[in-house]
Amino acid sequence: MKSGTPALGDSLILGQRIYTHYPYRRYGEALVIRDGRVVACVSRRAARSLRSRRVRVADFGDAVLTPGLVDSHTHFFYWALHRELVIDVTHEMSLDATLRRIAAEAPRRKIGDWIVSRGFEINVWGTGFPSAADLDLATGEVPAIVRSRDGHCAWLNTAAMRRVGIHAQFPDPPGGRILRDSAGRATGVVQESAVDALPNPIVELAQRTDAAARRVVDRALSSAYREAWSFGFCGVHALDDAASLSHFQRQRSAGTLGFRVVHSIPHAEMSRAIALGLRSGIGDDWLRVGAIKIFSDGTLGSRTALMFDAYPGMADPASRFGVGVVTGEELRDAVVKAARHGWAVWIHAIGDRAAHECVAAIAAARKVESARLPHRIEHAQCVRPADIRAMARLGIITSVQPCHMLSDIPVADRNWPRARKHAFPLRRFFDAGLCVPFGSDVPVEPIDPRRGLFAAVARRDEHGNPSAGWHREQRVTIQQALAGFTEHAARSVGDAAPRGTLLPGAPADVTIWGGDPLQASFDELRELPIRGCAIAGVCHVD
Repeated sequence: MKSGTPALGDSLILGQRIYTHYPYRRYGEALVIRDGRVVACVSRRAARSLRSRRVRVADFGDAVLTPGLVDSHTHFFYWALHRELVIDVTHEMSLDATLRRIAAEAPRRKIGDWIVSRGFEINVWGTGFPSAADLDLATGEVPAIVRSRDGHCAWLNTAAMRRVGIHAQFPDPPGGRILRDSAGRATGVVQESAVDALPNPIVELAQRTDAAARRVVDRALSSAYREAWSFGFCGVHALDDAASLSHFQRQRSAGTLGFRVVHSIPHAEMSRAIALGLRSGIGDDWLRVGAIKIFSDGTLGSRTALMFDAYPGMADPASRFGVGVVTGEELRDAVVKAARHGWAVWIHAIGDRAAHECVAAIAAARKVESARLPHRIEHAQCVRPADIRAMARLGIITSVQPCHMLSDIPVADRNWPRARKHAFPLRRFFDAGLCVPFGSDVPVEPIDPRRGLFAAVARRDEHGNPSAGWHREQRVTIQQALAGFTEHAARSVGDAAPRGTLLPGAPADVTIWGGDPLQASFDELRELPIRGCAIAGVCHVD
């Protein structure tokens, strides 16, 4: 059969304009697909000769098509469960509004005998950290846990503190902190590794294998897939746990996996994964294991990101510079061990000191790995220029979520008065020739890719400030930003060209836009319609 000749099951997807690859200068109007892969991108006139009853045609009229978007940093599995089961207070702008929301929804949203909520943000409230007594007003004697928006802080009521045994003499765990009042009593707020030690009813549900639990999980994932498709996503990189990977594998075997997933394995499971002979890249085009996920520090909002400069006004000498989780020699040893056994690492590092330590650890790993692995620094919200140059020399991938700028600009100005000039240095990353995959960090931020695109090119906050752009010299072009969700997302997990494009041979993964993202103004970009996507040529459009 001659190349380009339609075969049974071939299809055409048509639009007003199809951008095939960065820098998105040339385009066609019809995508020719065979067996889920791109054969060619041609004009509508050329496509007419390929039409037949054996060829499926999806004509989206004036739509603009781009390579399919991939969200390179998600907690997709637990976002799906949160949408189904957890009280979301992300949009509540005060402590009182948050308590009212929890009180209203708690009676019908309990998981077992727990109330679980997420999304509180003290930087929005402006009233400091809450207390267990505050949460008692909304929850009474039912144990309740509310996680912060960034997931690095948790707020417990009195019943929950009693249940888990937190009291005045309870020590801070390594890499964590329990906030205390002036008398030394625990206030009900814990941070970093102390959060991980708490009961997690959602995780307990995910770990169950009974039919009832699986039905809840499948219902939640099905709804989450539809939401992701509606924003044009054809795949995600998931940074969750073994239970998440197990459910995705179950769906892959059953043929119900909604899109392409590259999954990480938690650092705590690394030795087990090595003992089983696993390594980065095991899997297939739909589901595979990408890396070991390691936390090196905390977050900007919680003032736990590890920094060279002290946080203003922090009285506690132990936490003036943030909180290190896995750092120094421990970090280097973990990264070297991973690399020696064929594992890439994805290291959470938000502060400039954390990023510096990650660079040193990966430099050590480069000396022992048998082939160059796609090591990534996740977030990289504050990185000094010297470390960016070192990242370029070492081929370190910088996985960023520009959408964090929408809420973090005023927080960075307040918490990083000197270091803020190195915050979100996107232009510097691209100019250095780094691979810069973009993501959302959902559920920390909404999965909507337009927020990340807007933040990267405009560098403004939720309210459009500053109008000239925050450290505007670090703006990137819309072409670069779109590449972050496409070509760079593919390269960041070791995929070679033409993945992440619509060139011949690439998977026919397409995002379908209701306008042209490459020609939209900043304000138009935030509201640009997205009609859906096609994955391996199969359309998911409302």
